[in-house]
Amino acid sequence: MRDDGILTFYELSNISLPGRMPVEKLVSVSIAYYGRRTVGVTRLYAAAGANRNFDVLVRCYNTPSVPGNAKYVILEDGKQYRIDAVQEMVDIDAVDLTLVRLEEFYDVASET
Repeated sequence: MRDDGILTFYELSNISLPGRMPVEKLVSVSIAYYGRRTVGVTRLYAAAGANRNFDVLVRCYNTPSVPGNAKYVILEDGKQYRIDAVQEMVDIDAVDLTLVRLEEFYDVASET
C-alpha cells in the first residue's frame, strides 16, 4: 500500500446566516489516506473519446465509499480538485478517484 498523504473530502455549502447574502465555501466532510495511481492507456483513451480531461488519479485506502455529499477534495499540497469519477473497489476496501483541478479555488470554511 502506498501512502502519498492525506486528502480531505469537501462539500460546497452556504455558510451565511439566514436572510444574509449567500456565501459558498468548502466544508470538510472527512479525510482519507491516498496513493497516486498511474493512468492506464484504456482510461486515457476513454477520457479522450468522451471529450473529457482529468489531472490526477488517486486511490483512497480504508475508504469503501466516498461520502455522498463530497464533491471536492484538497490534497496535502493545497490544490483543490473536483471529483469527476468514483470507482469503488469493495474487495480491497478502497476507492479510485478521477480528479479535475479547479481553475479558481473556493474559500475553505475554518474548522472551529
